[in-house]
Amino acid sequence: MKTTIQVSVQQESISLITNITYKMESYWYGETQRPLKMSLLLPKHKERHTFPLPLVVWFCGGAFQVVDKDIWLPQLVPLAKQGFIVASAEYRTINDAPLPASIIDARAAIRYLKAHAEQYLIDPDNIFVMGESAGAVIASMMGVLGEYTQFDQGDFLDQSVKINGAIDFYGSASMVDRLNIYKANSSDYIAYMQKVDGTDSEKLENMRRYSPIEHVCQHTVPFLIFHGTGDEKVHVSQSDKFYDKLTACGVPCDYYRLDGCRHGVDEFYQPEIMDIIFEFLKKHTRIKPGLNGREED
Repeated sequence: MKTTIQVSVQQESISLITNITYKMESYWYGETQRPLKMSLLLPKHKERHTFPLPLVVWFCGGAFQVVDKDIWLPQLVPLAKQGFIVASAEYRTINDAPLPASIIDARAAIRYLKAHAEQYLIDPDNIFVMGESAGAVIASMMGVLGEYTQFDQGDFLDQSVKINGAIDFYGSASMVDRLNIYKANSSDYIAYMQKVDGTDSEKLENMRRYSPIEHVCQHTVPFLIFHGTGDEKVHVSQSDKFYDKLTACGVPCDYYRLDGCRHGVDEFYQPEIMDIIFEFLKKHTRIKPGLNGREED
């Protein structure tokens, strides 16, 4: 069968750019360096855009032990098709360095993207962070730390780490609460303590420092939280308490408890959830995304 058809362009083609080095980090006992990488989803035809687009920076989970910057990218394509640049950045795990290494890396990734905003069609004034599990802890820390510069190290220090909002998928709001579920000095307790830096006497205090709930204030950015009530790894009470703290401080926050859902299951990445995320991003984007222009709030 031979058929001639006319096809109209209803959505823009998206390109994947992978293995972008955003930071060089000390490796192998300080004798060598290794790159930290990120991947980007962005319009194939950047030249068609009159204005830059908002950015969502994603952080993969993995209990701070493993990370794959590309594993969740297929689930994030809908955001790219809705007019957002999407970046997914790897970070050091506790196999390389304990916390706050991953927080330092996340802030470095945002600074890199802002410094290269023109190259990647990014609007540096409209940046969001988003993550799942351990990545949600990192994203939440970006949301609560604001311009706090203690974790800013490396290149592009002239760039602000200011963001518009944070999206938390089943993250731990309090590392101390997570630690308290383990019996003191048990193997699980000891293993969890290894996630943070410091001497034995300093580790508990450092867990507080690296817990998003400890930094919430009236200047915290808006949050969107998703958590399953059947989560077997991070109890839903973590997000319950985080939501209570955010709202008590007057921070705009939408919280969705997914009935019966366990940790990281497919329900979190359904079109219904993506629609909620898109509405949150639109609400807190000062310049609305569009193909050939922009619409002021």
